[in-house]
Amino acid sequence: MRIFDLKQAVTSLPQQRLGELRGSIEEYRKDALRVDSLPNSQKLKGIARQSGTVSSCALSNVFLSDVEEKNLFEKHLAPTNLQTKICKGYLDALDMIDQTYDKEEFNISYISNIHYRMYEAVNPEIGGKFKDTQNYIQESLNDGTNRTIYIPAAPEEAYPLLDNLVYQFNIVAQDPEVDKFSLIAVFLCDFLCIHPYVHGNSRLSRLLLYYLLKRFGYKVDEYYAISYVIENRIGEYIDSFRDSAKGWGSGSNDYEPFAHFILRCIRKAYRHLAYIVLMNEREGTIEEKVQKIVLDSSSPISKKVIEKILYNANKATIEKALGKAVKEGRIRLIARGASRKYGRL
Repeated sequence: MRIFDLKQAVTSLPQQRLGELRGSIEEYRKDALRVDSLPNSQKLKGIARQSGTVSSCALSNVFLSDVEEKNLFEKHLAPTNLQTKICKGYLDALDMIDQTYDKEEFNISYISNIHYRMYEAVNPEIGGKFKDTQNYIQESLNDGTNRTIYIPAAPEEAYPLLDNLVYQFNIVAQDPEVDKFSLIAVFLCDFLCIHPYVHGNSRLSRLLLYYLLKRFGYKVDEYYAISYVIENRIGEYIDSFRDSAKGWGSGSNDYEPFAHFILRCIRKAYRHLAYIVLMNEREGTIEEKVQKIVLDSSSPISKKVIEKILYNANKATIEKALGKAVKEGRIRLIARGASRKYGRL
């Protein structure tokens, strides 16, 4: 059975390449830190909570219809089917983390409690239960079939592997010289390779990302969901994990592809959050801000995305501003209907 050396795994990563990512993360973080001073910043948290839950569950092939999403997040109705129960369980786990991240010790018991909370309203019998049969990490293909990406650790090794991994993590986390972003990425890669629980390991890994970032003082995931970023890069997510998992059982794997991917997602979340802060601090009318957002975007942008950036503005005002800008020839309408987007001339 494998024995971990997390410090060696982290310090052996290519420091220049990841160092550039860490540097840009810290630059964006300077602006993002002012998010708490924005008006009604709790609303921004709610948007991130919704998009993060929906995206993380979608990454695990749990999808909500528009009606189900509205009922769960806006009307706060009780879940009525398996999909909504799973999403509600994810929300409950986020609540648990928010209430306990700075109070309880990080250990197997804590991780199992998060997992139990995920399944408490779905199937409490499997909540916090370690696997007793072999599980598989699979990719859903367009033809409806699944392809096995990786075969995780054997069931009898799951508990001792996770126990050793968490023990190593807590020791290395105390070292001020160790980069916390890289440490988190290596930990998550190992966790996914173990896949210790009966079900829900991938969703749990994203909850652990939320928790660990928050524990180290990086609260970006509260305001801009990293799971949303990952969902929009799902191909890279799968490829980077598959590349980093090769040779994991023998300890000969390369953590760099997955670590690089996770740091890029953290950077993108911070970049978007910094932009949200700057746009909401900016002087000017909603019309001027809407036009700038469209012109700043390197690709066509939807009204829904603009609404998330100008989260405190009235949606009807944003729609009116877009219509006026199109009519006056300052921006252009790229597509109509549900897929309507706006872009530069």
